[in-house]
Amino acid sequence: MRNSFTPTSSSNDFPAVPLALFLILCLVWLLPGLIGHEPWKPDEAYTFGLVRHIAATGDWVVPTLAGEPFLEKPPLFFISASLLMQAFSAWLNPADAARLAAGLWMAVAFGGLALAARSLFGAFAGRWAVILLLGCVGLPLRAHQMITDTALFAGFSWGMAGLCMARQRPGLGGILLGAGGAVAFLSKGLLGPGCLGVSAVGLLALRDYRNRAYLKTLFLALIVGVPLPLWWALSLYRHDPALFWTWLSANNFGRFSGKSHLGPHAQRLFYFRTLPWYGFPAWPLALWAAWLAWRGRLSATADTLRAPAMLLLVTFAVLSASADARELYTMPLLAPIVLLAVGALPAGSGGGWRWASGFATGLCLLKLVLLVTAAVALSSGHPAGLLHWLQRRHLGEGPLAWHPITWLAFGVILLVVALLWRRIPAPSAQGFVWRWSLSLTLTWGVLATLWLPALDYTKSYQATFSPLAPRLQVIRAAGGCVASLGLGEPQRALLEYYADFRTLRLETQPAAHQCRWLLVQTLHDQLPPLPPSTLVLTTQRPGDDEERFYLYRLL
Repeated sequence: MRNSFTPTSSSNDFPAVPLALFLILCLVWLLPGLIGHEPWKPDEAYTFGLVRHIAATGDWVVPTLAGEPFLEKPPLFFISASLLMQAFSAWLNPADAARLAAGLWMAVAFGGLALAARSLFGAFAGRWAVILLLGCVGLPLRAHQMITDTALFAGFSWGMAGLCMARQRPGLGGILLGAGGAVAFLSKGLLGPGCLGVSAVGLLALRDYRNRAYLKTLFLALIVGVPLPLWWALSLYRHDPALFWTWLSANNFGRFSGKSHLGPHAQRLFYFRTLPWYGFPAWPLALWAAWLAWRGRLSATADTLRAPAMLLLVTFAVLSASADARELYTMPLLAPIVLLAVGALPAGSGGGWRWASGFATGLCLLKLVLLVTAAVALSSGHPAGLLHWLQRRHLGEGPLAWHPITWLAFGVILLVVALLWRRIPAPSAQGFVWRWSLSLTLTWGVLATLWLPALDYTKSYQATFSPLAPRLQVIRAAGGCVASLGLGEPQRALLEYYADFRTLRLETQPAAHQCRWLLVQTLHDQLPPLPPSTLVLTTQRPGDDEERFYLYRLL
């Protein structure tokens, strides 16, 4: 296929990706996986419970889960998801409609990242920054989930754009920095604005930033960024000072220091071990850009890279110092890493990049064959040996029914990727990034279409809690109540969704001790000491050998 792209006349030499094709690629990457499945454990489950509360009550001040305040995060993402859930309720089920918020916030993040890259490297660099982001291995699953981190990433990207524009356009840079920090705060608390703020102040250590124009940027950032977060914080304090201090102390400083014992405990060098796969292939290109800048061989000057480099170092240090860690928390690091990596793309050309592009092509074909073959086995039952092997990994109890529309959606994705594959010449860094990102787009497309029923089978709670619903409704009709022990936040949210029932928690609600029914959640069947009782029902999530639920009638 003849190459239809022409290089730009810019000294940065970024191939000119037409806007229409760029938007098609973004949509093919972004849309699959947003609809068509139930809320997944664990993050989507409790997030959906908070979204449903806001949609039902209009209370945006106190995020509430199954009747109890849940102050881990501020409400911006929950508000946006509840509005979309109500707007699309006539066409989509509640979970799918709410999950559209993830796609919306990722699209906003694309805009911030593109603006940052364009401000540093010139024409078409913004589109290449997004293309490179689409190829980061750790992003697709999280970017399509109903989680607050997508809004955090959007705010972080626009705040970074403000930092990058501060020297050339201090007024606009300050506005974007403040707006991005406000969005990050209202999405997930102090982490995002804290990293942006420390980075902004840290740049004052550099001579080029010690001037009145940059002070104007910082002043405008405060003016723009403080009011909305302060409004929500004051509203929460007026509602209940104890809840405010729970949010500020336990869920921000306490989580960071480990004193509140929330979240998974950070393992040693966690982000050093996570970033190599999560941020590939952006991080090797970012290191290469730093080396080229140090050697004076980068078309962009080393000064250009100072803002994203400062943000990367500060954010990595903050995450590494935190007492809890998850791969999910790596997402904000992708913004400055990708921005640094884009600067190196024009410098990459030659036969080595042809080999890299060939590797991306071969890997794409291999993944395609393996994933489609497995999808055929899951949908048809043949070959039986492969189906049995997949079932041993909890991907269904038998052949899973596929709707023809999933194969049609997969065919569209495959066609788009095939048509775009050779549009950028192979012997260049851009050619490798282009093919790698298309490869990951196709991989995610297979998982989000053909594999979606199998993934939904293993990650949802519909089959777990639906059998409980009739029994719980009978108990409620008789005027009874159900106590619960060990029931987690995701489980409480989805029990309310699927069974329309709230338990009384023995851990927090004294009235629970008056109930004659008890629902217990266990891990590895480690039951706590129980009063005299009769086991009525047992249920568990398909494919989950660790987690089980027991309903008892107390004697």
